[in-house]
Amino acid sequence: MRTTLYGAPCVAIRLGAVFMAVGLIEQWPRLLVTRADGQLAISAIVLDGLGLLLAFVLWLKPGLLAWWAASSTQRDVVEIDISAPQLQYIAFSVAGIYKFITGLAGMLAHGLNLLVFQHLTEGGIPVSPPTYETTMFAEYVVAAVAGAALTLGARGLTGLLQRLRTAGQPVAVGLDEPGQG
Repeated sequence: MRTTLYGAPCVAIRLGAVFMAVGLIEQWPRLLVTRADGQLAISAIVLDGLGLLLAFVLWLKPGLLAWWAASSTQRDVVEIDISAPQLQYIAFSVAGIYKFITGLAGMLAHGLNLLVFQHLTEGGIPVSPPTYETTMFAEYVVAAVAGAALTLGARGLTGLLQRLRTAGQPVAVGLDEPGQG
């Protein structure tokens, strides 16, 4: 694989833009649920929309940020001897680690909230946690498990994709020609 020191950050920025957009889209169900007073969270919806706009701009124009990272070395060529299956393996591993760490961070945050609610009392009566706290905790547990599974199973998933991609294609068989031997 051949790239420049400017092209590599562009790829990373586009990957970050995809992660950003997916993370924001995952929030849509919670944004559309009304608040306790029956109103939509308009400010949260506007911020989500602005975040999606930023992700879209970063996808279209990753060079806006990449030139800072590769200012004077834009034309330096980097050659890496890596095959497509190896690149897929790396991509699945990175995505899995990202999801795993995100899940752990969410589990920690919402788990601590749940622990705080266990010790809260109002007038001597224990305060129960909001239902979204337990839901979010469970969601982050699933994300962490899925991230760990993707990271640990990245090689097998890459192999499966390669087998699916080549399924039904004729296999080249090398035959020795007479006279060579």
